[in-house]
Amino acid sequence: MGFCSLNNSPHSIRRFLFSVMILSFLMLPIPLGAQDDFIRGDCLGDGEIQFGDLIYMLCIFCDPGPTYCVDACDADDDGIYDLPDAVYLLNYLFNSDVPPSAPFPGCGPDPTADSLACSNYQYDCQTTPSLPPLEPAFTMRIPEGFGAPGESISIDVVLEIDDSGNTMAACSFGVSHDSSALSFIGAEAGLDVEDVDYWSTQVHDGGWTTGIILSIIGQVLYSEGDYQLATAQYQVLGDVGEVTTLDFVDTLGEPTIETRIVPQWGPEVIPLTVAGSVTVTTAFRRADLNGDDVVDIGDPVWDLICLFSCFPSCLDAHDANDDGSWDIADPIYVLAYLFVGGDPPLPPFFECGADPTTDALDCEIYNSCP
Repeated sequence: MGFCSLNNSPHSIRRFLFSVMILSFLMLPIPLGAQDDFIRGDCLGDGEIQFGDLIYMLCIFCDPGPTYCVDACDADDDGIYDLPDAVYLLNYLFNSDVPPSAPFPGCGPDPTADSLACSNYQYDCQTTPSLPPLEPAFTMRIPEGFGAPGESISIDVVLEIDDSGNTMAACSFGVSHDSSALSFIGAEAGLDVEDVDYWSTQVHDGGWTTGIILSIIGQVLYSEGDYQLATAQYQVLGDVGEVTTLDFVDTLGEPTIETRIVPQWGPEVIPLTVAGSVTVTTAFRRADLNGDDVVDIGDPVWDLICLFSCFPSCLDAHDANDDGSWDIADPIYVLAYLFVGGDPPLPPFFECGADPTTDALDCEIYNSCP
């Protein structure tokens, strides 16, 4: 007799076949979510309500590809997929407005009877949504900055797109700072996005966020090049010598605004990011060498004497043309400004401040600025 034997009676065979049929049915793959379950606002069907969904909704003008679940794209649940759905989602994502109605934020059937359908929703409503892919063709960068205690400074956010053929239709990002070292004053659109269709900034504890849409109907795309996306103003609170970090984060806002790039019509991708910093330096006034709060003939004369006979404690103040070196060209530059209508010394000149230029010169002590 073998390890297992089967009684050959008709009754036993029928019972065995019935058992096999039941087990076979139980072992069949079972869909993790019903076909008509979806998350409202998830127009791309990836399980997340993101900027990419909003940009894809704007495709109502261009028909770039399939709409997997029209019900999911009906963000305002009025039974019509149209432009107001994109506006509704925009206000929710970037203005903390009313979120989409059910089913949201989890999956479920549409509680509203309408003519829209959800025949091919891609997300299974069970697994954790995956992050968008990292796309090294895009790099968001915050350049290094300098500021004196109490000074207001400007810091840019820059996007670099390489020559791989990638394009950007929209982007979002959040920037954090140490509130004990910097006080956020405000932000404005960068030089390269002043004429875009949408630019919005929100202020949060410890940082700020921005969303940018180049063109509502997708007629404008950014390709290879460097783009100034925003300029933020901060007041420096730290002490001389301190260095504080400005970094990209995905934790600000409700809902959170994440650092993302949306290529033409999405889905979105994650760019590389390079954090910036602000170094707190001594305040000075360029070309005011004798500390009398006036730049006159006495300053270039003193500069000529000092050039060969002294060791200044603030070399930056002597660098009138801000070329990173102290030489005979600096007093000549000041004389030209005073007597023949030449350009004024570079900032900080009309008021005290930090040197905005990275060079080998420094300013250890300058007593004429607060």
